[in-house]
Amino acid sequence: MRISRKIELDYGHTLPNSFSFCNQLHGHRGIVVATVEGTVIKHEGDGEEGMVMDFKFLKDIMVRYIHDVLDHGFAVWKDDHEDFDFIIKRNSRVLVTDEPPTAEYLAKWAFNQIKDQLPEGVILRQVRWFETPNNWADYEGIQ
Repeated sequence: MRISRKIELDYGHTLPNSFSFCNQLHGHRGIVVATVEGTVIKHEGDGEEGMVMDFKFLKDIMVRYIHDVLDHGFAVWKDDHEDFDFIIKRNSRVLVTDEPPTAEYLAKWAFNQIKDQLPEGVILRQVRWFETPNNWADYEGIQ
């Protein structure tokens, strides 16, 4: 069985090598959806009976390891020599990325943030990162 949970966050980034407006400092109202898989709990009287895991616990993990790291912050690529120093000095909440902070790489980052935080027997299958309502990237843990 698979279940999914959605959180929302506001963040900024820039893609210095982009040929479009994405090379400007700008922000997004991001949506992150995590899909996990596991066996439905059948222990009679268990608080999670009938669930893969409680949605609240999945939300708590996503908020702690994704939202609270990047919400109202700025994702900056460590190789963005033009903007890096300015962003580090200007912002108190900064996510320094090893790759350009595209939706693709932010989905990968979010996946890696939460994959080891799940309860035993629950596997993270996918993270979907919506950069805008019409644009998103899916990451399933493969390179």
